[in-house]
Amino acid sequence: MHTFVGLLAFAFAGSVSPGPNNTLLWASGMRFGFRPTAPHVIGTALGIGGLLVAAAAGVGALLAEVPSAEVVLKVVGSVYLLVIAYLVLGGGEITRADVSRPLSLAQAAGFQFVNPKAWVFAIAVVGTFFPAEVHVIRDGLLTCVVALVVVVSSSIWAAGGTWLGRRIEDERTLRVVNLVLASLIVASVVLIWV
Repeated sequence: MHTFVGLLAFAFAGSVSPGPNNTLLWASGMRFGFRPTAPHVIGTALGIGGLLVAAAAGVGALLAEVPSAEVVLKVVGSVYLLVIAYLVLGGGEITRADVSRPLSLAQAAGFQFVNPKAWVFAIAVVGTFFPAEVHVIRDGLLTCVVALVVVVSSSIWAAGGTWLGRRIEDERTLRVVNLVLASLIVASVVLIWV
């Protein structure tokens, strides 16, 4: 029971802490509202679940043993995040109705596979809380528990963005908020390389 409570606490702390996922969820909630951002929330949880499975299957060990694979992951993730930061920064110049759309379920799930923070999270969860011997039902239940925790933490960020988006009425304030969000995304890229 102590291990299960530890898993819940670790999963919540790791998934609710600021990073690329939560900055994107905040920006999406702010620009599109909670309901249109819901597939992004679910996709994030499904992607994290997929990473847990991959880490348990040994991909995490491969990334740890092959430095070039880790560098490729960092480069791809960094480029993707910089593109997102650019798009978020440009969001203040156009009205909400003119903005494209939030990430889909598949895009959000796929993003986890190029998000270095998500990989570190998944490897830490599997290495710390999944027993060494494989048990499909138990490991599947643990993965589902972590995914549910990610839904909760992602919903908090999307709801916070939605709340803020309803309070911003002028373009100048929206540009300032977008600048802050874009800066947080760029800062997360810097942290990937430090």
